[in-house]
Amino acid sequence: MGVITVNGEIKSKDLGITLVHEHLFLDFRLIFEDSSEVSKKELSEQKINIENLHILKKSPYSIKDNLILSSEDLILKELLEFKKAGGKTIVEQTSIGLGRSPQSIRNVANLAALNAVMGCGYYVKDSLPEYIIKKSEKDLISELISEIHYGVNGTNIRPGIIGELGISNDIGDWEKKLLKVASKVQRETGLAISVHIQAVPTLPGFTGKLPGLKILNILDEYGAILEKVVICHTDAKIDLKYIKSIMDFGAYAEFDHVGKEFYIESSDFLMDRDIDRILALKELVDSNYSKNILISNDVCLKTDLISYGGFGYGHILNNLVPLMLKKGIDREVINTILVSNPRRLLDVGSSYM
Repeated sequence: MGVITVNGEIKSKDLGITLVHEHLFLDFRLIFEDSSEVSKKELSEQKINIENLHILKKSPYSIKDNLILSSEDLILKELLEFKKAGGKTIVEQTSIGLGRSPQSIRNVANLAALNAVMGCGYYVKDSLPEYIIKKSEKDLISELISEIHYGVNGTNIRPGIIGELGISNDIGDWEKKLLKVASKVQRETGLAISVHIQAVPTLPGFTGKLPGLKILNILDEYGAILEKVVICHTDAKIDLKYIKSIMDFGAYAEFDHVGKEFYIESSDFLMDRDIDRILALKELVDSNYSKNILISNDVCLKTDLISYGGFGYGHILNNLVPLMLKKGIDREVINTILVSNPRRLLDVGSSYM
């Protein structure tokens, strides 16, 4: 049994503590909040510094520099904090449309001596060029399977998870095609599917209604293995009934906004806090859902990094785990969430390797 990393297959037992949804390199300017005010336009082009950092506490998408992760040196420095805390594996879910960078992922993983699992597939429709949208289902399936078997763009760097797939609140023809493609690729390769849903009002069409259950019904119709499906971003605004419903399908509900506690002034959206997440996790554990829980940070902004005032990739191990223990979640359950569940999710089995 094994897992596909950017350096080839490894045994699933060697994954160790795993962050299942992170970004090391991406271009997230898709969510940039433009302004008609000339002073704000000037601000938007600035590099992040101590004098404008406070603005991002309530307008995190107002400075373009905050939406780009591109420095190998910076990311290596940040990853070492995760490693020092005991982490061993990063799942990098930057999909096509967000600037996926296979060589850089492998470079920093090797320098940090960490395992890295890379994603494949497509982000939301608005992030993609028209020529991709117009491709046939058959061509999309063929391209993804080729990446998984042989590597990306002539390299030997292979994806080990399908995702994150960008599904918006309005599930149209493109979204259905993407879910059908993912289901067929999963059946062919054994890889898990990780689905982005729009849980934070940053893109057009946000309604506040999370489409996770509808997505699971569509995937089920297309023959996906729901026990190897992740519904992401369930903790921006926590709804335990919704989360339990995802788990009742056999799928994973992912808490991946850990460390994000900011306010978005433009949409009057206040992110739930880490203490809210821990209390929700305790309720889920007490209700026997621990085997369907995944947690991660979803680092996607510079201000998520320690270098820019955030908590970094080591936050869960350094800060969240001690609070989980304090609130009565025992170490065995934490090990299930951080080690056993990712191992089961990412293991493709010897028949697919």
